Amino acid sequence: MAENDTVESRIVRELASSPFWQLEEGPIKSGFDKKFGESRWTLLLQDMDKHLPQLTSILHLFHFIPRWRIDDIMISYAADQGSVGPHVDEYDVFLIQAHGQRRWKIDTRAIENNNLLPDIDLRILRQFETEQEWLLEPGDILYLPPGVAHWGVAEGECITASVGFRAPTSHDLLEGWVGHLLETGQAERFSDPQRSIIDPQNAAEISPDDIDSLIKCLNSALPQGKEAMAEWLGCYLSEPKPHLYPELPDSDFDVAVIAASGIRRHGFSQLLYRKGDEEITLYADGESFQLPPELLEFVAMLSNNEALSAEELAPWLQHELIIERLESLYELGVILRGND
Repeated sequence: MAENDTVESRIVRELASSPFWQLEEGPIKSGFDKKFGESRWTLLLQDMDKHLPQLTSILHLFHFIPRWRIDDIMISYAADQGSVGPHVDEYDVFLIQAHGQRRWKIDTRAIENNNLLPDIDLRILRQFETEQEWLLEPGDILYLPPGVAHWGVAEGECITASVGFRAPTSHDLLEGWVGHLLETGQAERFSDPQRSIIDPQNAAEISPDDIDSLIKCLNSALPQGKEAMAEWLGCYLSEPKPHLYPELPDSDFDVAVIAASGIRRHGFSQLLYRKGDEEITLYADGESFQLPPELLEFVAMLSNNEALSAEELAPWLQHELIIERLESLYELGVILRGND
């Protein structure tokens, strides 16, 4: 997996001298384990739930939280004493020990802005004081709230699965929303046909009326009401990561084949839905599709499961609209035939 250029991978090494820590971005050439020796390095593989569908069963344990909040499963393989150093994550993390042992220490003090090692590509804390620690063994889980400094060190070789949660910043949302408006909206040009003639001695002044007019022009680009933003949010939250869009199918949609084989969701894809007053909106990889409220049971079943068998699909394939929506999802690469 680390050699694959479609997989986001990194190696973090602890060094004996300054800068003490080293980051190497993937893809990683084979034989790195012999090159780095038997201790003090860690291999990190992101989005393993998307590359290895069998891992999605782990995510089912976290469905007490909405699916859109779950980001990925990161797999960490560490040699003896391997670590990524003391650091802070700004989102919730569940650490599941899968193999071997790893000792975790936490420091709940507030993190100062200057408490980072300089001149390295890692956000490693300069100062860390252990308040509590635990030795995790296979099957143990440690929950870390956002902002809690932590430091995990392998005792012997070990594998840890880290379930990370999506927590967009207000700037992330603003950037996405404004980008969407710029791409899809109509621009209204500022004009002031009723402007009064001013004293030339005051030509450099920006008047209160000018400010009001410019703000009005700016606000004209912002849709009023909740619905427009809710629609955009559904598309935004269902978008795959830029490097993880599924490939388009090489064959046409065939409802008879689907009826016989069932379907499964592509590991890179996300299906979400929203209940409105008059319709259900299904979101898939940044696209939206409308369905009537009486099809809510089907939409929920489709979105909440990684696969649907031929038997589960059979009662719904009598609906022409469902067939149309499945065809659209198939053409996007969101769903695959069950035997693909």
